[in-house]
Amino acid sequence: MTRNLLFSLMLWLLEVILVASFVSDRWTRELQRAEDQMMIGYFGADKESQITHTAQRWFDRLFVTTGIRESVFRYFIPTERERQMSKGFEDVGRTDLFPFIESRLNVLWDTIFQMIKRLTTACIWLPYLATSLLPFVVDGLVRRKISQTNFDYPSPMAHRYSLYLILGALYLLLVSLTLPFPIPPQAVPVGVFVVAYAVNVLLANTQKRV
Repeated sequence: MTRNLLFSLMLWLLEVILVASFVSDRWTRELQRAEDQMMIGYFGADKESQITHTAQRWFDRLFVTTGIRESVFRYFIPTERERQMSKGFEDVGRTDLFPFIESRLNVLWDTIFQMIKRLTTACIWLPYLATSLLPFVVDGLVRRKISQTNFDYPSPMAHRYSLYLILGALYLLLVSLTLPFPIPPQAVPVGVFVVAYAVNVLLANTQKRV
């Protein structure tokens, strides 16, 4: 399990690196506009503005106020003062290499901001997660209790694959935070329903205890 978790995290980090390396900054801006329009159409303009404001506040608190964002830029891109102190290398990469690096860093930070915004959107559904999960949990426990009183046997296959489905849904949620494509806001409640149903099957097919 630990090995699979580490492998999944490595795949996610590889996705982030590929997005930062090959996706254009123009594409990320168009992605943000398209996703904003989806959210306005689903939540309304006021709620979308609130989500954006919350995401921006968290982004600023984590990366701007702390100086992390500026430090990353300064680490890869020399300042004009540093250029002038490097005699003979003042114009090296000025018009090609460093503008390219700056565009990659812009894509990286846009991706991080979009990830925070998507996570903020997902948090809106947390109250609904509890209310939708509870009936499935109760039903799964009741079905398991009934099977303990008769000759029905739980299905190890259903138990195993429902666990895989839960883990897969959670991993897809992680991956979707950085996907370079617009994610509709309806994706989260659909994922919540899938997880709730998988939990129901998992509990109903848990092996009997003697």
